Amino acid sequence: MKKINNCSNGGGYFRRTVNKKIIVPLIGIITLIILVVGISYAAFNYTKQGEIVNTITTGTITMVYTEGENGITLNNAIPTSDEEGKRLSGTNNEFDFTVQINIIGKTTISYEVTAEKDDSSTLEDNAIRIYLEKSTESGNNYQAVEGPSYYTPLTNTDGFGATTKEMVLDTGIADKTVTYYYKLRMWVAGTYQLTGEEKTFKVKVNVYGSDGVKVVSKYTKDFGEDNSNANNPQLVGDMIPVVWDETNNRWVKSPITQKNYYNYDKQIWANAVTIKDQDKRAKYVSSPIGTEIKMEDINTMWVWIPRYSYALKGEFGTQLNGGSTPSQATPGAFDIKFVDTTTTDKGTGKYDDVITEADYYTPSSFCWGDTCDDENQRSNSGNKELPGIWISKFEITGNINNIESKPNETSITNQTNQAFFNAIQTQMNKENGSTNYGFNGNNYDTHMIKNTEWGAMAYLSQSKYGKYGNSNYSNVNKEIYINNYSGLITGCSGGSPSASQSNSCEHQYYEETAGTGASTTGTIYGIYDTSGGAWERAMGNYNNEVGSSGFSPMPDAKYYNKYTGTTGIKGDATNADGTAEFYGDYQRFVSSTSPWSTHGGCYNDAVVAGIFASSYNPGVTHPKDGSRLIISAWQ
Repeated sequence: MKKINNCSNGGGYFRRTVNKKIIVPLIGIITLIILVVGISYAAFNYTKQGEIVNTITTGTITMVYTEGENGITLNNAIPTSDEEGKRLSGTNNEFDFTVQINIIGKTTISYEVTAEKDDSSTLEDNAIRIYLEKSTESGNNYQAVEGPSYYTPLTNTDGFGATTKEMVLDTGIADKTVTYYYKLRMWVAGTYQLTGEEKTFKVKVNVYGSDGVKVVSKYTKDFGEDNSNANNPQLVGDMIPVVWDETNNRWVKSPITQKNYYNYDKQIWANAVTIKDQDKRAKYVSSPIGTEIKMEDINTMWVWIPRYSYALKGEFGTQLNGGSTPSQATPGAFDIKFVDTTTTDKGTGKYDDVITEADYYTPSSFCWGDTCDDENQRSNSGNKELPGIWISKFEITGNINNIESKPNETSITNQTNQAFFNAIQTQMNKENGSTNYGFNGNNYDTHMIKNTEWGAMAYLSQSKYGKYGNSNYSNVNKEIYINNYSGLITGCSGGSPSASQSNSCEHQYYEETAGTGASTTGTIYGIYDTSGGAWERAMGNYNNEVGSSGFSPMPDAKYYNKYTGTTGIKGDATNADGTAEFYGDYQRFVSSTSPWSTHGGCYNDAVVAGIFASSYNPGVTHPKDGSRLIISAWQ
């Protein structure tokens, strides 16, 4: 076994291509693309205070944009007359979008709809005809806003802020709540003379409010269909689902529809955040999809681990996607199948040759209750089977009296197990959880991570749904990159699994792939600091020995994994499944003298740090030991 070193304790807005419009004429190829981007949000309030208070409130205005499922795709087309173009209908021939204006109070809003040509367009403006219809009844009584027109951009920036790359399609004034249904058609002008040269014309649709501000009101990623059968994330209270805008390096509010939110087949795990300030939280909750969730307003970030069953082939798993021959130093994949709460598989979690349904095992991490770890008592009425668990995206940050979990912050260390445990219980559950994080209801529990919950994260990462299955990494780089920054700053990456200690944050968590390689997915959507950073205290305990943890008495049994011998619990990433020293990671098991578990290794542990590294400690404070958060949520 490799010796561990002295770090141990002894242990603007978005652009999105909605659809491509492809026209293939008899000679030459023309491509039309509509990028639907913006809708404005405006809120107007004016207050003047002198000897007496004078207040003028014009009201609150919000505008919401919704796009249809299909854009325009014209195949094998030739220049088309206006009469024919106006009659184009059905899937791929027309693009539907909706603008909803909500007005509270007595006020009006002027608005403008524009088409903005992309700089990459090579087709002439006078080759394109644009035709927009409008209605206040969904699917009925559309009327032409204006007859078909050539693309005619503005000669100067207008009062709404539209630029000389934009063509005004519609304007209006609203003084009450109203929904406008639009239908857009585009075609190649009948008079256009084709050439043999391939040309492209791209536009996006913008909407402006009377303040002249263009803000994304509906922005959605398209991750495609996820065929993994992963359970939908169970958001607790006012948790806000988020996706990453790689263009502007920011998190934005996401819809919760699968293809816009997550795709476990593509190593895109669902993420969510909480907001501490209650007023800001309320605004974010009611804000349009696509709104930036500012990092300074976030206090915790979370990643969803859907309920699954697993089995490991042989000793070291299955070779996938550029992985080395499975061995202890370069282990292969766990076989994972996502299951719902009605399925609790009871196999061994191992198989020799061909996997069968009888081989799968559903780990106790997806059960909440006092006897979940006992296979014979797991079905007791007091236990709850979970659709999944939320794990904090980063180690615990902030301070012990104000717990956070965010990137680019110092991990909280130098705490006893009891101090971590009590702080989480006090701040994040019941009334305080509602006040500080927006959690509510009785169907959740926030707590310090257990060994089995760490294992749930580790096994999923070591599968086709995690970093091991990510084709951007091969051979030794299948292992999660170490956070080697001695400053104990969360989300840093050394750019390799075994990088030596650094006195700087070499790669940020959002940098591809040197930074994202430090996550459990190899994408920004995974969990960070699982290799290196601080050793992470977990609620795994030897035979109810409190040691120097500060507990008196021990907490309820549901809050920790109890061990009475030298073998772990199936699924806990210690030694029960033969995962000890996977990737050469450090491995020590709890004992009567050091009864508490830690995971992940430290920033200067190099090759022996990793998601399969585990050790022991007496529970006493240590300057290099942090921890991690869990939310168990049930239906």
